[in-house]
Amino acid sequence: MKPKHFPKRLFYLIFRFLPACLIIAAMIIIKPALESLRASAESLECYCPSCPENLLPESGLQALGQIKAEIAGAVKKPGVYELTLGQRRADLLSAAGGLDPEASLVHMVKSFNLSTVVADGEKIYIPYAWEEQWQLQAINNTEDSSSGLSNSTTSQDNNESASALISINSASTKELQTLPEIGEKRAQDIIDNRPYASLNDLLNKKIISQKIYETIEKLISL
Repeated sequence: MKPKHFPKRLFYLIFRFLPACLIIAAMIIIKPALESLRASAESLECYCPSCPENLLPESGLQALGQIKAEIAGAVKKPGVYELTLGQRRADLLSAAGGLDPEASLVHMVKSFNLSTVVADGEKIYIPYAWEEQWQLQAINNTEDSSSGLSNSTTSQDNNESASALISINSASTKELQTLPEIGEKRAQDIIDNRPYASLNDLLNKKIISQKIYETIEKLISL
C-alpha cells in the first residue's frame, strides 16, 4: 500500500513548497541586479544649471537670478532693493512702498516707463513736484537776468554753467551718482576706466548704454 501512496505524497510536498522555493530562487537571482542599480543611482551627479554647486562663483547674485538696484527721490522708502532678474521698474517702485505724495506726476506720466526691466546696479531717481517748479523758476530767472547783461557777463554765466557739469575725469563716486540712471556700480565703472579723451569714450568703452548716454550727455563734461 505504501508504494501506491508515495507519488501522491510526493506531489503534495512539491506543490506545498514550490512557491517558497521559487521566491527564494528569484531573490537570489534579482539581488545582484538590484544592488548594481542602487550603486549606479548613488553615483549619479546633477548637472542642471540651477543647482547652486554648479554655479560659477564669480556670477554672484545674477547667477541665482537676483539683482540689486537703488531707487531714490520721491518714494516712501528710498534705498537699495534685491529683485529677481527680469523684474521691472513697477516692481522696484512697489518694493519702495510707492510714490511719495509730493512726487512729480508729470514726470511719471511723461518720462517714467514702469515696464522697463531693471538692470543690476541701476539707480532710479524720481523727482519731487517742487523740484521741477524750482528748476522752471530758476530757468525763468536766468533768462530775465541775462537779457540785460553784457557780453562779458554772458561769457561768465557760460563758464559757471560749464563748471556745474559733472566731470567724468575727476568727479567722485557720490558726484557721479547724482546723474540720472547712474548708481554706485556704474559710477565706479566710470572711475575705473579713466581717463577719457571725449564723452563718447563712455560708449566706446561700453561703460553705459546709448540710452543712458543720451540722458546724461548735457549734464557731464571732461
